[in-house]
Amino acid sequence: MMTARIGLLTYGLDRPPTGIGRYTIGLLGALADLLPAPPVLLTPAEPRYLPNADRYPQRRLSLSRRLPALLVLGGLQLRAGARDLDLLHDPSGNAPFLFAPPGCRLVVTIHDVFALAFPATSTRIEKVIARFWLPLVLPRVEAIITVSQHSRRDIQRYLGVSQEKIALAPPAVERHFRPLPAEQLTARLKRYGLAPGAYLLTVAGAQDPRRNLPRLLEAYALLKREGETRPLVVIGKPRRSAWEQHERFSLTKADEGVKYLGYVPEEDLPALYNGAVVFVFPSLYEGFGLPPLEAMACGAPVACSNAASLPEVVGEAALLFDPRDVNAMATAIQRLLQEESLRAELRERGLERAAQFTWEQTARQTLEVYRRVCEG
Repeated sequence: MMTARIGLLTYGLDRPPTGIGRYTIGLLGALADLLPAPPVLLTPAEPRYLPNADRYPQRRLSLSRRLPALLVLGGLQLRAGARDLDLLHDPSGNAPFLFAPPGCRLVVTIHDVFALAFPATSTRIEKVIARFWLPLVLPRVEAIITVSQHSRRDIQRYLGVSQEKIALAPPAVERHFRPLPAEQLTARLKRYGLAPGAYLLTVAGAQDPRRNLPRLLEAYALLKREGETRPLVVIGKPRRSAWEQHERFSLTKADEGVKYLGYVPEEDLPALYNGAVVFVFPSLYEGFGLPPLEAMACGAPVACSNAASLPEVVGEAALLFDPRDVNAMATAIQRLLQEESLRAELRERGLERAAQFTWEQTARQTLEVYRRVCEG
């Protein structure tokens, strides 16, 4: 049994969580179920979006609300806040460990290195962390956890970390991502002016060019010329300036028939996945890529990019395409739209594939890293 005193550094859970925040929430819940005592949270603000937050002992890092402050001032506060812990884990990948307390073993989850693989699409702070901060602090870290074999290779390639130091613990989908009863589905979609089977769906997420929405809009325009009338529904708010700088693309000619939902609450995502006739994920780069797995767990047929980690995530349960080839993307989507038997086959494969990923498995793989580090 794990008896070491474990702390997790969490930030961003005072607002609606994005991908890494959702990873942190899923991992925390599963760890708390397996450990004899829940891990201690070191957090800059009240984690209002963490379910059952009261079950975790909490210590505030009051000077660390923003990322630049977290790296230095937060590191100083960590020295005091983690002084009685045996192990400290940062599941978000920033590793503010320059001033970590002596004797406390350090673990960090690095989800991807897109700031190094795609620097033109990254923010200044993301590039500073990847190019300068991580090389500075990673020698202090006992173990790195990552979420896919692709990310493991990229961490080795771009950050020069040995394979032996990198462990794998893929994430999972939450249990509420599942097929919904017809009545519940219809009622939930009505809020968005949608009906089951009457739209295509994609998740733009972080709204940067690596999510490849411009090419999807071009592919959708090709489908419309072939007679497709169902709208393309986009989860996430467009950031047009970023897209228009990407390969001189302008959204103005491809926007017809596209319905932008902006930010969607977590509780509404399963219904949107359930109701889609096809879910399309054209991303150029992902460390893991939860949206296609969430769509599969809800029974949506998936057409997916064959780039980066995505083939190892979806396995044989999605129709893959080259995300840089608009015609190939349009062909894959059209095939799914036209072949009902293929949609049914991928629906069954997808449900089976998504069920192979569980948060309990993620937590057990993470605990194995903790054990190895603490005993090492």
